[in-house]
Amino acid sequence: MQNRMRKSSSETRFGIDELVDLGEPIDKLNCTQNLRSIFHRVPSLGTIGLHRLESINKLTKDKNKYFFYLFLAILLIVIGALMARVAYKRNRESMHTNLAREVASMGDPFVATPEHYQGKISFVQALQAKDLSAFDVQLLSLKKNFKLSDLAMFLIIASPEDIKEVRRHIQEINSKFSNIFPFHVVEATTIVPELYFLTKHSEAEVAPYYKEHKFGYITRMIVKLAAAESVPTEFYLALDADVVCVRPTSFNSLVQKGRAAVNKGKMSFDTHYQWKGAKHVLDAPPSLLADETAYGGVPSLYHRIAVHKLKTYLEIVYQQPWRYSLLRYLFGWSDYSLYYTFLRMANAFEKYHSASADGVFRAKGISEGMIGTKGWEKWDYTSALSPSGLGSFVHLNGLLDLSEDEINAKFRPFFVGSES
Repeated sequence: MQNRMRKSSSETRFGIDELVDLGEPIDKLNCTQNLRSIFHRVPSLGTIGLHRLESINKLTKDKNKYFFYLFLAILLIVIGALMARVAYKRNRESMHTNLAREVASMGDPFVATPEHYQGKISFVQALQAKDLSAFDVQLLSLKKNFKLSDLAMFLIIASPEDIKEVRRHIQEINSKFSNIFPFHVVEATTIVPELYFLTKHSEAEVAPYYKEHKFGYITRMIVKLAAAESVPTEFYLALDADVVCVRPTSFNSLVQKGRAAVNKGKMSFDTHYQWKGAKHVLDAPPSLLADETAYGGVPSLYHRIAVHKLKTYLEIVYQQPWRYSLLRYLFGWSDYSLYYTFLRMANAFEKYHSASADGVFRAKGISEGMIGTKGWEKWDYTSALSPSGLGSFVHLNGLLDLSEDEINAKFRPFFVGSES
């Protein structure tokens, strides 16, 4: 039924009588060509999509090229900046090296020496009230082993907080030993007036080793260098309270042919930062650290004219008082690393010093570790403090942390024979 209905309907709509004669038959070839020409003139949606895809690909390629050239340009700029920085740094180091040599070659300043100072060498010590027990043992060792007639001045530098107690203790020592030590006690702000500024401002509160405005590690090293302006002799020995003299010593054993002895050895991991810090402060060339050789230590001998030239160099470079520069530049340096690095940088080391393994203090002999650590009471210090070894002084690291009873029980017997 459905098929018949469809047939009848089709016949009704398209009857045979209604067909129109279209004339000649259709030329399929011409039709196809015409259609092709029409499609070429009017782009299809597929062609438009293809063109868009090609445009996107071209744009992407252009972007990749753009970012590549941009990256290349940035890379070249960074490399150029780094090369310029290296060139500038080398030029600056070369300039400062030449400056150090010029300063070292300057004429020595005239430093008047009072006639009443008869000795040949001076001692300098930054002393705290908490270290007086160790200081007493040090004096016993000096009385026993050092030729005190060679000593022109024993300069004691104390903080404003400790000056009264230190002076009172020095008076007791003078009374006990009949003034055999030529003590001269000064307050730290006398030779480093910048300390007064720091104690009144917040800058000191953030400074490492400068705890509660006390006489800190940094300031004690600065006063050792500043003491060159106060000692009456060419050479002076910078001491700490935990240093003892262990063998007969005189000026002639420390200074020969006008050159002071200095220790020379391989840099250790614990002290390498001091030399790196000195290099940064002085802006010295890296070649000075290439051999990893360390000079000096505790204690060390200084020539006051050489210290004066170090100060001159620092003031020229930093354009401000040298003491203030060091108080602000709290990167791990030490007084001896600054001093000896400057002399090597200025090619003046051989003029003032001669280096050897045990020139001033014993580099070996106390291999047990730091005093005060576990089991230190059982250590035998007989060989370390024996007068037969090389080196005139021994640095008893950790001694300052012991109580007075521990110091007297363990170390005083080595030098008690000299006590009157």
